[in-house]
This record gives sequence, structure tokens and C-alpha cells, in this order.
Amino acid sequence: MQAPYEYQLAVADFWDGRATMEPNVWVPALPLQMTVAAPASNTDLVVSSSGQQELKLVEESPEYQHEWSNPIEVFEKAALAFEDNLQQMETKMHLFPPSMEELSKYSKPKVVSIGPYHHGSTEAIRQMESTKYAAACHFIKESRRSVEEVYGAVFTVAGQARSYYDADKLRELGVGDKDFKPMMFYDGCFLLQYMLFLCRENGDEEKPTAEVDPWLYNAFSSIDRRIFSDIVLLENQLPWVVVQKLKDFMPPPGLDMETVLGRVKHSLQARRHLKFDAPKLDDSYVPPHLLGYLRFYIVGSTDDTGSTSRRTPVPEITLSEKVKKLSMSVSVIELAEMGIKLRADDATAELKKMRITKEWFTGKLFLPPVSLDDANARFLVNMAALELCITPDFRVAHDTRSTVCSYLSLLGMVTDNDTDVQELRNKLILQGGGGLTNEDALKLFTGLEKYLRPGNCYDNIIVAIENYRSHRRLRIKVYRFCYRNRTAIIATVSAIAGLAGFLGTLKSFQ
Repeated sequence: MQAPYEYQLAVADFWDGRATMEPNVWVPALPLQMTVAAPASNTDLVVSSSGQQELKLVEESPEYQHEWSNPIEVFEKAALAFEDNLQQMETKMHLFPPSMEELSKYSKPKVVSIGPYHHGSTEAIRQMESTKYAAACHFIKESRRSVEEVYGAVFTVAGQARSYYDADKLRELGVGDKDFKPMMFYDGCFLLQYMLFLCRENGDEEKPTAEVDPWLYNAFSSIDRRIFSDIVLLENQLPWVVVQKLKDFMPPPGLDMETVLGRVKHSLQARRHLKFDAPKLDDSYVPPHLLGYLRFYIVGSTDDTGSTSRRTPVPEITLSEKVKKLSMSVSVIELAEMGIKLRADDATAELKKMRITKEWFTGKLFLPPVSLDDANARFLVNMAALELCITPDFRVAHDTRSTVCSYLSLLGMVTDNDTDVQELRNKLILQGGGGLTNEDALKLFTGLEKYLRPGNCYDNIIVAIENYRSHRRLRIKVYRFCYRNRTAIIATVSAIAGLAGFLGTLKSFQ
């Protein structure tokens, strides 16, 4: 998205003025040598012959070779590297899982790139760079700090941030420090300015919100949902260490993360309250990036004190002794013939609140409702992809580590054709009219069902269904007979009612 010409002139004037006062400042959008002074603690900084500070990368000599005294050391070193990689799964900037390749269209940004994986990949994304420059300009002006100080702060954590990205992918893309560090700066400023835009109209008159520049406000408003659908992609994330470093420069009242979280959670629902309740933040949680931050609060459940640090697990359902076989999936037809009906859980929007309830003759499967437009579909798919990446085994992990996978797996389980998707819409489980078509939704759910690993919440539903089946065998047989022969039964009852009415009329004539 290209910024208006007058606005570009204003940005240029601002930077020209700064450059007059501070001649050694690195100027945005120009491929100049980075000359910002860095802290003395960076031991890899040296002074060149021109007196400028330059960053020197120290690499091992390619001629260095080590003769292994024992071949097992080679395997031990490889195993240690493998273990280290697993330990960093929480903080890494993951690539979209290869197993979900059929859904790769949900992994690529359309209008804005965050981080190096998709930087400059399309013309639309390249056009958004001018908006990033404008966002950086206003971020620095509002911080009332110098460019050196703000960019220098990003400089200090750039090495740590780079270690979170896939090294082979960065090498393939040819992203060096010269490109990476400015990228972290611009993307961080853009991301914070957009989150500031999300805080608009928080519904709380007593809670002040920071103002967004009118030009940026208009730029964000015109493609709000497109930007949102891009910044929640797994491959389009910025390490939170960069976000936090820049966030510290924001003047009071700063960024209201509670409102950001509340607004995003609110957007998953088509039927929304005019005033949403923002979740309470857990200071002990350190997110890897924005997607991880949002997923943590959207699927998590708080205890009585309002803290998410002690997450309430879903009560585990014990398999009945009467169960002889356990099916890991149940079709829509089976549910219908058992008398288990789908219902939207209007009482909560938390994805983990999936449950089976029993009535005298039937049962209900409650699923949290969701508004399934393109942005939310991409959001849900990428939250599920993140769960697959950070949790190797769902069975031994907390249920909140696999909630999205469980929810989407259940939607896939109960949809076999377009009619089933329409039934979900009729039951208000899928809400909103301006989203995916029934065919698109079916393709999404069946595709996810093939590649996702169901989690604990899914297992609980399957166990509850089997318990329901084993304890109500006679009722299920009666209900199944009525369900399969409902047309004939209705016709027979109608005929009997008609005959009874005819006889009653005939008797009245007599």
C-alpha cells in the first residue's frame, strides 16, 4: 500500500531535518552503512580506519578440522544439537509444517511481511514498505528519543532475534545482518503502531488510549482485516524480544495489551457484545511472538483469581468399563443415529469449552461458535500449526497446548459434505455471512482433519461419546430405528391422525 505523496514529503522533511542535526544517523530506506553507536559491551564491534564503528562477524575457519578419537562423538554431537533444537521450540520463528502443505495458501501474507521469511515476496508486500517507514517516523517522534537510541536498542537484541529464525532459510533467502537489523526495526515499529490502532474505542472511558497518526489510521482502516490476517501467520512473526524492546520507548499510556487481546478475541465472534471483557494479563508468561501471545489467551482458561499462570485443565473423562472398543473418530451419521445433536455454546467463546451433555432420551455436543471469514480461518490454521510445532506429544502436555487442534479436528469430524457445513451454520456454530463458502469450509476442515494431531480436548469428547453409547444401548436402538424410519413413521402417524379425524367427523354426523 503506497502512502499519499504529501505524506511521503512530510516524512522526507522530518528525516532531512534529523539528518541536519545528526549527520551520522542511518537514514531509513537508503542502503547506507550502519553507523549507529552501539553499547561498549558488544565485543564484536571494531573501529574502521574512517573512525566509524562496524560490526565484524567472527566465524570459524573453514580449514579447521578435528580428528575424532571416537566415532561415537560424531553421533553424540548430532544428538546434542538435536536436543538443543527441541529445547528452543518455544521461542523459534517456525516455518509452516511440511505436513500441512495442502493448506499452504493459509501461510503466505498478502499485503504485509513481518520478519524475513516473506520480505518483498510480492508487489503488494513491497508497496507496504512505505507505510512501515511512516510508522517508524511517527514511532520515533512520539517516543521523543533520538533515532540512534531507538535503533540502537533494536541493534542490541538483533543477534538474539536472528538466532530464533531458521538459519538455513535465512541463508537461502540471502538475508544478512545489513538487511536483518533494519528489518527488525521497521517491522517492530509497524507492528506496534498497528496494535495501537487496534486499541481504538476500547469501550472504557476511564482507560485512556494513545493516539494514532491520522494518516496511519486511514491506512490501517482501509485494509484492517487483511493486515490482521497477515500478522497472525506462523511464518510472519517478529521475536517478542524486539517488540518488547521497542515497546519500552512508547510514551504513556503506552500500548494497552489487554484491549488488543480482547479485541482480537472479540473478532472471532460474529455476535458480539458492545463492550467486551478484556482478559487479565499474566506477567509470568513470556510470549515468543504475537501469534503465540494471542493463542495463549484465546484458548487459555483462568482460575478463580483471574490468573492464567495456573491454568485450569479440562477434567479428564474416564472410559467406562462397559466400553469394549474405542473409535478415534465418529461420523455425523453415527452422532445423529445416537441422538447426539450439535449445539453452539453461547455461554462462552473459549475454544476449550467443548463438551457432551445428556438428556433423558438424547444428548448434545456443544462447540464454541466462531465467525469463519478468511482472516479468522488463517488465524485458526496458524494457531493449530504453532501447536504442532511447539508440542511434540499432546498426550503428555497440558490440554491448552492442543486446544485449537482439538477444536478444528472436531469440526472436521462432524463435516462430511456441504450439507454438514450448512448444518453448522444453521446451529450457529459457524457464524457470519461474509466468509468462506460451504465448499471452502468443507475443504478446510477435511484438510485439517487429515493432518492435525488431535489433543486432549478431542480425546475427552471421543471418550464421552463412547460412554454415552455404552450406557444407552437400548435407547440408542429405539432412537436409531425412529431416525432411520422417520419418514415412514411420520407418514403413518399422519395417516392415523387423518383417519381418526375422519372417524370423529363421521361420528359427529351420526
